Amino acid sequence: MIEFLQTSAGKAFFGVLIAAIITVIIDLNYRLFTKVVLDFLIALSAVLLLSPVLAVCAIISKRRASAVTEKTAYLGYKGKIIYLSSFAGINNRLKYLPRLFNVLSGKLSFVGVKPMRLSDGAFMDDNSMERFNARPGIVCSLALNGFEEMTYEESFGLDIRYVKRRELFTDIFILIKRAVTAVRGESAAFLGETAKKSYSQILLERGAVTQSDIKRAEALAAEAVEESEKRANILKEKYN
Repeated sequence: MIEFLQTSAGKAFFGVLIAAIITVIIDLNYRLFTKVVLDFLIALSAVLLLSPVLAVCAIISKRRASAVTEKTAYLGYKGKIIYLSSFAGINNRLKYLPRLFNVLSGKLSFVGVKPMRLSDGAFMDDNSMERFNARPGIVCSLALNGFEEMTYEESFGLDIRYVKRRELFTDIFILIKRAVTAVRGESAAFLGETAKKSYSQILLERGAVTQSDIKRAEALAAEAVEESEKRANILKEKYN
């Protein structure tokens, strides 16, 4: 056995065996630990690799919009308010590069559920809230099983299915599939009605809510954002 391991074939076999063991360990602990670690390491590598592009985009944004980034509030992990960043003065896909920093901070994952607007969250039922047990993703998990006629309720069900079945190879397959559709220039038809209108707008069209309900939800969302910003400012003053 020792003589075999000293041969080229033996070394190759041993390398494949070690790689397989490491992959199994990562997959077994993926939901609890390694997904977060991999997200951080990949995002850090991407930021370092793309730092010249990030710097140029930041300069362009500052000149065009007098601000480098803008932040939008969403519901994140466990239904908490998170702020996702984008370049203020960029209008193409490079606009979303700052979200690599959101991955670094743990607000986003490379693969996860679709980010949800605060006001839309007010209309979700208790059964659908399980989708918030996973972080939102730069790449939406619906890329795997979504379809053109998909409703919001069906998307919530698929999100929950993803939350329960998060695995290393599932995320890899989602990334590959989304990359292929992007290279082909295909639209995000897999998002169904979730790509076209907000959940509250769809419910309004169905007659399930009124315009007053939507305005009330938007007002509550604005109050929640304001309260969140106040708490953040208090913490900054406390530790500065």
